[in-house]
Amino acid sequence: MALYMFFRRVPAESSRVLFIEPSLARSTVYRKHGLGIWQCGLVSIGEYSCTVDQEHQLLLSRTRRMEGRAISSPIPIHKTRSQVFFPASLGLSTLSPVRERPLTPSPLPSPPSSPPPPSSPSGFLQYTKDALQKAVKKRGSKASNLDIDEDMRDMCYYYNQLSIGEKSEFLLHLAKNLGTNHDQVKELAQSIPRANEGDPDEATAILRWEDRLRQALQPSFHWVTMQISRLSGGVKFLVDLREHILVTLYGLSSDSENQAALKTLDVTLRELLSLWFTVGLLSLQRITWESSCDMLQKVSEYEAVHPVRNWTDLKRRVGNYRRCFVFTHSCMPSEPLVVLHTFLTNEISRSMNKIVQNPRYSSEEENSMAAGEDPSTITTAIFYSITSTQKGLQGIELGHYLIKRVVRELQAELPKISQFSSLSPIPGYTKWLIGSLVKAQRGEIKLFTDCEVEDLQKLFSVHSEYEVYEKLRKSLGNNGWSDDESLVKALEEPLMRLCSHYLYNEKRRGFAFDSVANFHLKNGAVMWRINWKADWSPRGLGNSCGIMVNYRYFLEDCDTNTKKYLENAKINASDPVVLLARKGGEIIRGSTSTSPSSPPPPVITITPDSKM
Repeated sequence: MALYMFFRRVPAESSRVLFIEPSLARSTVYRKHGLGIWQCGLVSIGEYSCTVDQEHQLLLSRTRRMEGRAISSPIPIHKTRSQVFFPASLGLSTLSPVRERPLTPSPLPSPPSSPPPPSSPSGFLQYTKDALQKAVKKRGSKASNLDIDEDMRDMCYYYNQLSIGEKSEFLLHLAKNLGTNHDQVKELAQSIPRANEGDPDEATAILRWEDRLRQALQPSFHWVTMQISRLSGGVKFLVDLREHILVTLYGLSSDSENQAALKTLDVTLRELLSLWFTVGLLSLQRITWESSCDMLQKVSEYEAVHPVRNWTDLKRRVGNYRRCFVFTHSCMPSEPLVVLHTFLTNEISRSMNKIVQNPRYSSEEENSMAAGEDPSTITTAIFYSITSTQKGLQGIELGHYLIKRVVRELQAELPKISQFSSLSPIPGYTKWLIGSLVKAQRGEIKLFTDCEVEDLQKLFSVHSEYEVYEKLRKSLGNNGWSDDESLVKALEEPLMRLCSHYLYNEKRRGFAFDSVANFHLKNGAVMWRINWKADWSPRGLGNSCGIMVNYRYFLEDCDTNTKKYLENAKINASDPVVLLARKGGEIIRGSTSTSPSSPPPPVITITPDSKM
């Protein structure tokens, strides 16, 4: 007699059958697969029907009666994160067919990631700790690597079943109980041998002592992570584990002992991941409409800058006059690590309207792109979205190398291409602006000229500068200002000026405060042009009042610009950006006050070859 189990993938596909021998029911197979499947609902075992609360004892009693019978070759059981398990049934030889559920098409791809862990306790926390302890006890013993690997697999399985709170508790257990042995380090530090000059034996003793000290300083969880990395899917598990560590660190107080222990675990894991994910071990892959459905799904789901609306939108983004490149790793071949979307055109774009087409856009452009590419017209590449998909790789620089590789690929494919630029969002500008409006209400700073304040008082129908700031702060919070053309026109100059100040003058530890600006400036780009009404979507308005910026890559100057920025914190920007930023800084500091009769600032013409 054998146990058969049905499950169905998402979206609905053909039914599959899993075969588990009764004598293996209490083995690792049962613990890993059976319990998870049977917890879904009603289970039918032979002539019995039972609920989830009853089936566990029923199965154990039947397997005891069947022990000693012959075992046929079981079909291997494969777990995928997109599986949804349905009730199991037990039969002797034949199984009744399962009617297929009709497939309902979805406008968006299914999420590639597994659902979030449950918030209620799972009951597997002690099993996870026991499996870890069992593996650690075998360290340095005569136990084979296969036994240790099996214990580590059990630990990884149980860990994935834990709730969010239980995962945090286990990570603290791992960091504190398997950390550095401080008593052993102190003992070695007090027994340092003294070497006499010219004595080879004493020099050898010091080298041996250094080796023992190095081993003592290495925490035990370093060995645990190395063992996990040898498993199939182990590297991906460690990447997700570091994501959970960062989440747990965020919720701990800064002066707690737990945070210090967890930071040590984070640093150790980050150093290992930095070695494993060095650029020489990454593969560049171009994504097209002919790529695997799984990869297209993940590219769509991971897109964070300009979300994909539907399959048609996704097809356009990997079609003509578009390029989508990803970095992959041999240990995670189906996972895109960094995704870069590129638009091919003949000029540096000012707006996202043409790049990410909206339903109101003219169909002529759609028809021209469907006709095919004309390489002779492509002179410019616009990097309009770059996304790091794995939160566990935070702090490991991959996007910089991806842009460099993509530039070489495009130059080889399109010989006439000569201009490379980004069209980047400014994710923190609106938040900074609202905070500055609060300061302006308290009289700490000044954001607008006297002429601008008068114009805004008329538009808002108020009588004081304080009320102007209050009205504008509320309007920015709900994007209501974007529907009033007169208000949009009146705010264009001050918001552009303040945005230039935010990008060029606001600093964090000496470098650009804006994270996107800091990324491109470290890569050697120039802050070239700030664009009004570049992204008028709700997300664009909420992030940066619809403003976007071009960071232009002059390939011959990139290395020099990177060196100046990293060593001297010097931001390379074009003259128009510097002029706006300087004027914005002067107004905020109150060193200038422009009257209504003051002449407008000079108009500066920007050419495609403008640099500084």
